[in-house]
Amino acid sequence: MTQRSLTRDITGVLGSNVFAVFNSFVIDVVLSRYLGPEGRGLYTSLLVVPLIAVSFTMMGIRRSAVFHLGQKLFDTDRIVSGVMQLLLITSLLAMIISLAGYIFFLPEGAGTFMVVLAIFTIPVKLALIYSGGIFLGKEQFRRSNLTNWLPLAFNLAGVIAFVVLMRLSVAGALLALLISNFVVAMLSFRMLAKDHHISLVPDRKVISSLVNLGVVYALAVMVMQLNFRVDILFLQKLSTLQQVGYYSLGVAISEQLWQLPTAIGIVVLSRTANSQNTDVLNSDVSRLIRLSFLAVLILAAALYFIIPLVLPFFYGGRFIPSVSIVRAMLPGIVFFVIPRILNSRFAGVGKPFLLLWIFVPALLLNMVLNFWLIPVYGAIGAAWASNVSYISGAVALIIVFSVRMNVPFKEIVTYQAADFLFLRKLFTKIGLKG
Repeated sequence: MTQRSLTRDITGVLGSNVFAVFNSFVIDVVLSRYLGPEGRGLYTSLLVVPLIAVSFTMMGIRRSAVFHLGQKLFDTDRIVSGVMQLLLITSLLAMIISLAGYIFFLPEGAGTFMVVLAIFTIPVKLALIYSGGIFLGKEQFRRSNLTNWLPLAFNLAGVIAFVVLMRLSVAGALLALLISNFVVAMLSFRMLAKDHHISLVPDRKVISSLVNLGVVYALAVMVMQLNFRVDILFLQKLSTLQQVGYYSLGVAISEQLWQLPTAIGIVVLSRTANSQNTDVLNSDVSRLIRLSFLAVLILAAALYFIIPLVLPFFYGGRFIPSVSIVRAMLPGIVFFVIPRILNSRFAGVGKPFLLLWIFVPALLLNMVLNFWLIPVYGAIGAAWASNVSYISGAVALIIVFSVRMNVPFKEIVTYQAADFLFLRKLFTKIGLKG
């Protein structure tokens, strides 16, 4: 894995992520101003159940597809067809699970139409996830990037149309999300159908292979998603929708600091599945961890000081309580840079079970702390619980990486002159793209 390929692929994915973040930011601003804390809380609460259902039922097929395509375990058309066959199965299963989930976690004020819209976001979201996995497995980063930023661009247009102009409130926001994802899913299908002969006749051997590896991926992804979102479920039950609204905005802002490590993780996942040079790859991953941690630490420090100014300006005075939530979450956000990258390294070599050993205990710790802290401290308590869970998981994962990949711990955490040479090349590449 050469530095040239790293910088090219990382800057491409990062550019896509930055554009996606811009659209997501504008969407957040518009929704916050037009829905208010309660409306935003209702919108977030409605989407938590489908999000968790998708994490559970997609069975890690995206990452399993990357691994199968990278390792060429079957003919490419058979793998692509198997992924599409699993899309039909998992979509139906996730929709059924979500219906059951709303029986226990139906937010106050949610109507039948809203629930239907939220449930139908599931198949189109899964379609984007699966098609993106196929593109990554074939190292088609431009197409994969398209499934990232284009839905948000269409979503922004839909929010302006349905929420701002037509005043459809939370239902309009859900409708915009559904339509935008549907359009891009159809575009992805068209690209896949052009390149591959896709059969919907079940291929048991391919499906079995995808699922056997994917189930472990799925458990790992589900645990991590629960770690990110279980606090919202606890807030919904133990606090108010207003607190959910404040907290969801704080999370949305602070998690934007993950854009660089997320871009790196995507490239690491694809490259790992297609690479045979383990030593060079581990060296590159260690360098990327060091640089990402430093970059996000600097950005977090800047965000800590500017957030009291920029948040009320963009979101309005009603969301001032979210300032303290953003600040409270920053330590955990910085440390979780490590799992954002190493998660992809272990997934790319077919060892997602290592993530379960670490993040199941971290999730249980998060749940216990949420149950204890939220009744007393509200949304701030949820932020503290996340910090403890994120930091403990990050420290444990970097130790496992050191031991299992035979990389000295000192080499992972010690900065070198070559790091900053690589960083300069990366910034130069970004400048050229700009």
